[in-house]
Amino acid sequence: MHVIEVMPLSRSTTLASLTYYSSQPYDIGSIITVPVRSKEVRALVVGTQPVSAAKTAVRAATFSLKKLAVQREVRPLPPLLIETAKQLSKTVPASLGSILYALLPEEVRNGSEALESNFPCIGVYETPAVSILEATEVERMRVYRSRIREAFAHRGSVLFLVPTSVDVARAEEALAQGIENRIITFMPKMATKKRQRTYEAFHDLSHAKLIIATPAHCFLDRHDITHIIIDQSRSQFYQARTRPYLNYREVMKTVAKISGRQVIMGDLLPSSEDEHWRREDIYQTEHEHPKRIAFSNTFSIIKQTDKPKPDIPFELYGQKFLNAIEETLKERKNIFLYSARRGIAPIVACVDCGHIFRCPDSGTPYSLVRTQKDGVEQRWFLASTSGKRVKAADVCPDCGSWRLKERGVGIQHQYDELTKLLPKATVILFDHTTASTKQKAQRLIAEFYDAKGAVLLGTSMTLPYLERPVALCGVPSLDAARSIPTWRAEEEFFALMLRLRELSTERVIVQTRSEPDDVLGYVKAGRVEQFYNDELELRKVLNYPPFCVFIHLTIAGKADSLTELEHTIQTTLAAWKPRFYTSPQSTKDKLMRHALIRVAATDYPDDVLTTALTSLSPAVRIEINPQKIV
Repeated sequence: MHVIEVMPLSRSTTLASLTYYSSQPYDIGSIITVPVRSKEVRALVVGTQPVSAAKTAVRAATFSLKKLAVQREVRPLPPLLIETAKQLSKTVPASLGSILYALLPEEVRNGSEALESNFPCIGVYETPAVSILEATEVERMRVYRSRIREAFAHRGSVLFLVPTSVDVARAEEALAQGIENRIITFMPKMATKKRQRTYEAFHDLSHAKLIIATPAHCFLDRHDITHIIIDQSRSQFYQARTRPYLNYREVMKTVAKISGRQVIMGDLLPSSEDEHWRREDIYQTEHEHPKRIAFSNTFSIIKQTDKPKPDIPFELYGQKFLNAIEETLKERKNIFLYSARRGIAPIVACVDCGHIFRCPDSGTPYSLVRTQKDGVEQRWFLASTSGKRVKAADVCPDCGSWRLKERGVGIQHQYDELTKLLPKATVILFDHTTASTKQKAQRLIAEFYDAKGAVLLGTSMTLPYLERPVALCGVPSLDAARSIPTWRAEEEFFALMLRLRELSTERVIVQTRSEPDDVLGYVKAGRVEQFYNDELELRKVLNYPPFCVFIHLTIAGKADSLTELEHTIQTTLAAWKPRFYTSPQSTKDKLMRHALIRVAATDYPDDVLTTALTSLSPAVRIEINPQKIV
């Protein structure tokens, strides 16, 4: 008989390890199935020894060991994966099992596919060679093709990461010339037979390969991988939105550090943190680093001066803005208009008592959206954070008033207005209601590009699908586009404007009710270096990343129930002086409290802090440098 210690591979578990007795031994690093309460879960073997060697500990235990059924199929994990998870556990406040769970693709977690485990963990443990590439998409792909061919010449494979499945197809098309038979693509929700063929090709080591994947398949290891390329490195899709909230950029840098590989992170606008480390010579510069980006189009700012009246609302599309659209359509050229807010309106409030309709789960204000079913319009309240959707209310729940007012302008409202102003034009709405699946999104984009003289009105979800440039890009409400509730707001806005300039062949026009500032001037001139100078100087004054690390904690529930939990957090983390504050998303039924800890970048990672954070209740959400801190 043997005593087997395992670590459950589960996103939510806080169990460090479990112990069972078994009639058979299992090698450390093997994945087996174990009973946990009433469920069967996959687990990693972290220890095994004969019962005779553990006799004293077994007798002293206050509980009886469960018997482990004989395993029909035992699959070991690669040593590099296990070592990567161990290194990440020094900075990510989560159990080793939950980190491994997040790193493994779904088909490996459920046992339908396996990863090769014959390759040793190299164990370099030096600062990885990270290079930053700042360039337009066309130029980045040219550099990537050169790097990939260099790797192939030395019989090395390349792992190429992109943010979404849409980007996989674009990257394959841009990089495939001459190496079509050496490309392997991984995407979420692949058909079973296609996935099996893809894994067969991946495990074929007869030739070096280019592996294009999304973050869901970021850990796919071959011993011949020499380069890891992370395209669109500033994308938010590299930040996981579920526990343990891994940052996959950091994951791949950890893999490179252990295995001695080179990392290239490329984007039109790399993050300010990456630029800072490049200036400090921590990161290298890939290709030429431009001080400014030259665009062939023009950038125009239209200042709106009309003021709304009780009976006359403000103009969504000013005359100058509308004239530019009409001129482009007359030339039978296509237009993309960006909208920052989805639905009819981002907020619905009661005129009489001021009540704002909010999601009871997340506390975020509901957006008012409409859908069509059998030709009948239906209105819904939709929460952007939790995804909760309920029928739109007709009266206020607090005072019973029917005087409900929509605040702000969403994309559906803009679409209604645009179709009235341009009754003969082809106007296509691209949002979460019309492009609810990848297939529907692709049909809308195909319809747009096939038309000669069409307007595509879309939110940020449209941008990955815009594979070909358009004549005119416009932003009807620049003020809405700038009101992003994140401490990265200026960087996100600047990156958006650069992306629109990259997409346009002729003109970019924006409407604003505010006075133009320096950032708009930098957009117009393409002055990237000056933007970084200002942004990094401001972050240094405010003590924001990269000069510090944000440790952000969130608790939610009834006010009485949070008192004890908040006290526990305050006591456990007293040495780091957490600053507590109430979230604006709190409601009278559900209080949400945040705590923020700033740790100097030179003092992080901190093993003592990570241990303290890991010891907190699972009810505490812990994120490192999240997009939002309020």
